[in-house]
Amino acid sequence: MSLKIAFTGPESTGKSSLSSLVAKELNGLYIPEFAREYLEKTNGYYEEKDLDIIALGQYNSVQESKSNFIVVDTEMTVMKVWSLFKYGQVSETIQNLYQQEKLDHLFLCDIDIPWEEDPLREHPESRAELFDIYHKLLIDKGVEFTIVKGSIAERLAQVVQVLKEKNALLLVNPK
Repeated sequence: MSLKIAFTGPESTGKSSLSSLVAKELNGLYIPEFAREYLEKTNGYYEEKDLDIIALGQYNSVQESKSNFIVVDTEMTVMKVWSLFKYGQVSETIQNLYQQEKLDHLFLCDIDIPWEEDPLREHPESRAELFDIYHKLLIDKGVEFTIVKGSIAERLAQVVQVLKEKNALLLVNPK
């Protein structure tokens, strides 16, 4: 049995910090955000077509991973929202990956933590609007998700509790 979980939500909501911490604390394989790697190489410059490259890179890094417990920083909902918000449309590639992606549980990071400035982030003023878009998409898609709130420590405790309730930790880390 394997378990794939992912963290999603607007920019600067703790996805990277939380996903890497969860992977470390629970002995999971951490899959970093491909977009950050990509954009660091381009000094933050991108065009609409680059979103397909980023989406494929993120999707493939998850699909190619061999572990019984995978913790993903960012998934295809992020790509869909990013594309819709920035360009007003979603490419066929991103839409297909969004539909194909199979994760066991998503954690939607709330906007209740302070914005942290980063040259790769774009919309500090739109976090509430973006959160609502994420929330609606997850509901409409019918996937299992939990909204996590509070400090990183509080969020970690929420994630562990959800996984315990699902007996997921016993499946991937039997004692």
